Amino acid sequence: MMFDPEKLNEYKFRILLSLFIILLVVFAIFYRGINGIASIEVISVGLLFSTVSLLHASWAIFKIKHLDKKKN
Repeated sequence: MMFDPEKLNEYKFRILLSLFIILLVVFAIFYRGINGIASIEVISVGLLFSTVSLLHASWAIFKIKHLDKKKN
């Protein structure tokens, strides 16, 4: 398994944190703009990491909920 059923609250926290990072990067883009290759790298890595984390946490929560339904 690629998830731990006992860490449901951690996955929920990761979703909130990922959304915060995405909002922070978007805010930085609008506030500072895209200036050079370093900012493009930070934007792409930040958005990629937070999006993958968000998708994984959502998938894990879905699987945990699905697993709980099977038990009941």
